[in-house]
Amino acid sequence: MVSLAETLVASGLLATALLSLAQLFALGVSSTDAAGRTTRAALLAAQKIEDVRASSATALDGGGSDVPAPGFAREWSIGAFPSDPDHLIVIEVIVRTRGSATRMIALGSRNVP
Repeated sequence: MVSLAETLVASGLLATALLSLAQLFALGVSSTDAAGRTTRAALLAAQKIEDVRASSATALDGGGSDVPAPGFAREWSIGAFPSDPDHLIVIEVIVRTRGSATRMIALGSRNVP
């Protein structure tokens, strides 16, 4: 026969295990949310790099910023590549979201006639 003390100990162990499992579940949900934001930020950065590469030569100076989606802020800068400024550009895009920033750097060619 099981005593009251054994039942209380077993109940305490079960409660501790269930609380630990609940914390693990919450951590998993939080990590999945953060991974989704990071993936979306990388896609938004890649999109801006492709937009800049498709632009004409006159639009390849400076940079800018915008809000491509709620909760995301995107900044970009465009400059000449130091070792070949007449033919190559450096495109840097930073997408910021809650708690993180994603940075992408790419090279592009100048569309000179």
